[in-house]
Amino acid sequence: MIRIFNTKPMDSILDFFERCYYIFLAIILMFAAFNLFYNLGNTPISSWDEARHGVSAFEMIKNNNYIVNTYAYSNDYWNLKPPLSYWAIIAGYKLFGYNALGLRFFSAVAALLTILVVAIFTLIKHGRLASIISTAVLTATMPYIIEHCARTGDADSIFILFFTLSIISMLMIEKSIGFLYCTGVFFAFAFLAKSWHTISIIAIVGSYLILSGILFKLKAREFILFLLSSILPIFIWGIFRFTQDGLIFFKTMIDFDLLKRTSTTLEGHIGSTSFYIERLQFGYFYWLLVLVSSVVSLTLLLEPDIVNKKLFNYILAIFLWIAVPFLLYTKAKTKISWYILPIYPALAMSLGGAVSGLLKSKKRNLVLQILLSLMLLFSFYKNEISIINMVSHNSVDNVQELIKELGSMLEYRGKNIYSLYKSESADNPDRWDQSYLLCSELYGDMVPKEGEIEDFLEDTTDKPLFLVPKNSKQTQKLDRYNLKVVLENKSAYIFSK
Repeated sequence: MIRIFNTKPMDSILDFFERCYYIFLAIILMFAAFNLFYNLGNTPISSWDEARHGVSAFEMIKNNNYIVNTYAYSNDYWNLKPPLSYWAIIAGYKLFGYNALGLRFFSAVAALLTILVVAIFTLIKHGRLASIISTAVLTATMPYIIEHCARTGDADSIFILFFTLSIISMLMIEKSIGFLYCTGVFFAFAFLAKSWHTISIIAIVGSYLILSGILFKLKAREFILFLLSSILPIFIWGIFRFTQDGLIFFKTMIDFDLLKRTSTTLEGHIGSTSFYIERLQFGYFYWLLVLVSSVVSLTLLLEPDIVNKKLFNYILAIFLWIAVPFLLYTKAKTKISWYILPIYPALAMSLGGAVSGLLKSKKRNLVLQILLSLMLLFSFYKNEISIINMVSHNSVDNVQELIKELGSMLEYRGKNIYSLYKSESADNPDRWDQSYLLCSELYGDMVPKEGEIEDFLEDTTDKPLFLVPKNSKQTQKLDRYNLKVVLENKSAYIFSK
């Protein structure tokens, strides 16, 4: 007969995991590397944010201007981000060439660094078992890996790295005042990656410093240095940007990216007050089930006498880290699922700390240990299988493949190219599809031009090109002009004169 309070069998297994910590951590990081880098350059480039960032980074190189982001070689006042994420893409282009791997590489690197940061901090704070669990959870967090973040050329992965470093530095302030300045510097880097999304960091850090009482213990010199560390990197960028186009970029940042995005619904991104709860249920269900069960159980089993000021401050900080972004974006009118991505490192740390605490609690029993372990393994399995299926699926965009093939034809490199593939945005119906615009620039250094058939026909430059869908009625109009079919596949033609 199994005695439920005889925990020696499970205690031995847990002890084995802790003694072999570095081996298990290495195994989990191998999963992380697979999730992040496998097939990274083989999936089609996404229109909107990913393609837009890729265009800006490419054109910064071509313009030899690493401060002003352009789109189709005009100053971009729609994508109103500072340049840090573009610089990361530029570094990727320099390493791997002008392709999708170069576009995405440093997003994946930033995600891997974030996973490592979570592993190290949880090791310091909660011990080896918690570190293994937290690392596994973030590695197998599907929205973080798949959606607009770790495997795409967007700003989010780099932003979340600095977001996480800023809040973790905040958690270390009581050990050394130097961490206060690290909090500020990492905040500044997060701002330089994703602008006003750092309001969450301001709210978290400000609330924590006040509620924990740390703010009132700071000397005037320490507080001033903290403000300088937070503002100076942004101020330096701001001066360089101001010399390029004055106040127009900053004014548009405030009017559109801050005020309109929070007070009105932009670009059709609507949602109810339960929008982000539903997103968690959809993409984080199994981990959420483990987390809620663990936190409730740990709260019930918690010994009142172990709650001290340090533990209270830590719980307060983690709560703010999760609650503030969630509530801020729930309140905002524009709702997009990846806005709450910064909470996933905090959720992983919470889950690791809570489950580890339960498994090693004085009031533990064998049933609880087995049940929790099975829930963890099942959750990791379900999420990891979903991620593997997604990253292993080789989808193809025939039009992007056609443009890539065109880019290998030296006689057409650098030529003007027109397109009947237009943006899906109602605000810009005449603009290029953004992914095809980026492919034209990346693969063939071509110059995308706005216009229709008449504009292409009137183009007097050498060998202009025209990208046309095969199912387009406009194709029939081109028959009369005796144009040359440069390339075609089942989806599109590329014509030249």
